[in-house]
Amino acid sequence: MLFLSESDVQRLLTVREAIDAVEEAFKELQLGIAVMPERTTLMLKNGSISQMSAYLKKANVATTKVFGIFPKNVEYNLPTTVATLLVYDLETGKVTTVMDAAYLTAVRTGAISGVATKYLSRKDSKNVGIIGCGMQGRTQLWAVREVREIERAYAYDKVENARKTFAEEMSKKLGIDVIPADSPQDAVRNADIVITATTSVEPVVKGEWLRDGVHVNAIGSYYPNARELDTETIVKSKLVVDLKRASLEEAGDIILPIKEGAITEKHIYAELGEIVIGKKPGRVNEREITVFKSVGLAIQDAAVAGLIIKKCGFK
Repeated sequence: MLFLSESDVQRLLTVREAIDAVEEAFKELQLGIAVMPERTTLMLKNGSISQMSAYLKKANVATTKVFGIFPKNVEYNLPTTVATLLVYDLETGKVTTVMDAAYLTAVRTGAISGVATKYLSRKDSKNVGIIGCGMQGRTQLWAVREVREIERAYAYDKVENARKTFAEEMSKKLGIDVIPADSPQDAVRNADIVITATTSVEPVVKGEWLRDGVHVNAIGSYYPNARELDTETIVKSKLVVDLKRASLEEAGDIILPIKEGAITEKHIYAELGEIVIGKKPGRVNEREITVFKSVGLAIQDAAVAGLIIKKCGFK
């Protein structure tokens, strides 16, 4: 059995490769090739533990990920997301690989936002506003930089030192200007692309702050009673999700406006896979506001894990 640490995964995985692999996985899902049971979640005192499995037939990989989200971990200087992933032998069902999946989760989530940004943002997008400066924020900005010629990013985190450290690190890594912002509004006011990567229960973005033509990737809070975007943002947007069924069960950004009567399920324009395979168009003009809401799917884990094990010499 192969054991891969977080440092092993970091060495073997790049965001560019992950974007391409995740895009292919969404094609499989939309075409009915992939197998993906519903996620199960166990709610605990300080967080949650979930189990996610998927089988990508074309990519020839089957995986299960067990992960937890514990927002209070920041008080102990620990990651808020903890995860382990298993890869199976498709003939025997035996576990062939066990890998730390915290970094993998951050990259695969960044990758899906890269795919969404490719289809939904304006091609001339230059400025990014990001709220949430943890590991996920880093891979989100990295992925967006892979698909658009980004020149500048404004970064906000409620922890002042976190946004300063993020700005210094990501400026150097990506070769762009990353500027700490004093408030969420300052981060998004001039943005062409907005990223929210938080565990917030209350909205961190208001629709009144967004200018025409902006694209929003909302990838943080995914509990039914939590949201990063206010109702106005959802109402005024073309709304795209990773999986409609999952978003209506887990995404407070959508569930709460429905409960308020501000929208119905029909407000969801498309699943991302529908756009990827050309069933529906993505962005159709320069003025529309687009939102991609992701709750995270097991096919993303499987796609990225497949890349890693191939580099290790596994078929």
